[in-house]
Amino acid sequence: MLRELLILSPCDIFPPVHGGGTRIQLTVENLAEKHRLKFFLSHAYSKGNQRNVHKPKHPNLTIRYCTETFLDAFGYRAVLFNPFFFRDSESFMKISQVDIIHCELLWSALAGIYLKRRFRRPLLLVEHNVESLKFRQMGKMAYYRFLQRIESFCCEKADKIVAVSEVDKNNLARLYNLPEEKISVIKNCVDSDVFRYNQQGRNSVRRRYGVDNETILITFVGKLDYFPNVVAVKHIAEKVYPEIIKNHSRTKFLVVGDHFENHLRYQRRNLIFTGFVNDLPSYLSASDIVVVPINYGSGTRLKTLEAASCSRPIVSTKKGVEGQDFLEDKEVLVTEKVDKNFSEAILRLIDDASLRARIGRNARKRIEIQYDCKKEMEKFDEIYQELSRGHV
Repeated sequence: MLRELLILSPCDIFPPVHGGGTRIQLTVENLAEKHRLKFFLSHAYSKGNQRNVHKPKHPNLTIRYCTETFLDAFGYRAVLFNPFFFRDSESFMKISQVDIIHCELLWSALAGIYLKRRFRRPLLLVEHNVESLKFRQMGKMAYYRFLQRIESFCCEKADKIVAVSEVDKNNLARLYNLPEEKISVIKNCVDSDVFRYNQQGRNSVRRRYGVDNETILITFVGKLDYFPNVVAVKHIAEKVYPEIIKNHSRTKFLVVGDHFENHLRYQRRNLIFTGFVNDLPSYLSASDIVVVPINYGSGTRLKTLEAASCSRPIVSTKKGVEGQDFLEDKEVLVTEKVDKNFSEAILRLIDDASLRARIGRNARKRIEIQYDCKKEMEKFDEIYQELSRGHV
């Protein structure tokens, strides 16, 4: 059944510069095939000079931006109380025939609740993380206590909630005393047609950075002003890089992601910061090993799925693959934390080309079976049907 949806995003996704933006982009592109979408988004994390290149064109998709203000510089959090986001989304709603309000991320939920009350439409909240839990793990207790109240309120007022893993579903139900049937799981997923191994892309990237065929290239991907990724870069530079170079001096590391300027003190001859890249599948294809040295966070890591979809062998902490169903030692190498065991797992892959190939192939198979976006995004239809029945 064709429905008209208002989708609220607290960030720009044209292009996406982090996992949340990638998830929203996949959602919008897939839902536009079946529904009419009114897509409203803020300028937070905008790379406006590239917007027209990355903005999709689809007859079922109408895109409108919030008024640009100084608040956009504060990222997601400012959207919670940005009066322009409330005002402009209401104006967009007035000229639409919206059946369901669909909020991506907690940060757009207060505006969604306002629109629900104003227009009496059902509200779906897609929680990419358990936000309060994420900040507690980072030790940011003031944010934790504040967000716990906000998140509890928004989860109560939403008619339905989507979590990205069973782990997050259980945490949301436990923390906020929610009935389990109120929460559905639609896993983070990947477009396996876009993220696949590409030999031509591999050759191009390796030439660009002077990496010959005999040199092992190790890659980390992440938005580099996000605290878990900041810590990950520190671990790579101070723990992983010295250990690997000591054993294999020609190995090169690429750190791929926006906002790298504050990390340049870590740059070495064989540790290179690329900045934001438009062709991430080529950079992953160029890599011999992808590392996910993450100690904090909620939700699930899209960087892991994207690397796996490109048939890359991955070394990750348990947190880096939390909520995902990869088989340890068969589809990914996993350690408890970033320590000597983490570096030893990398060395094991460096020394065994057949192991790298086998783990990469197995990881790709897992994506095809369980994490392909076309299959996963179909689950929204059941949720929309449920919401429509409840508001007849």
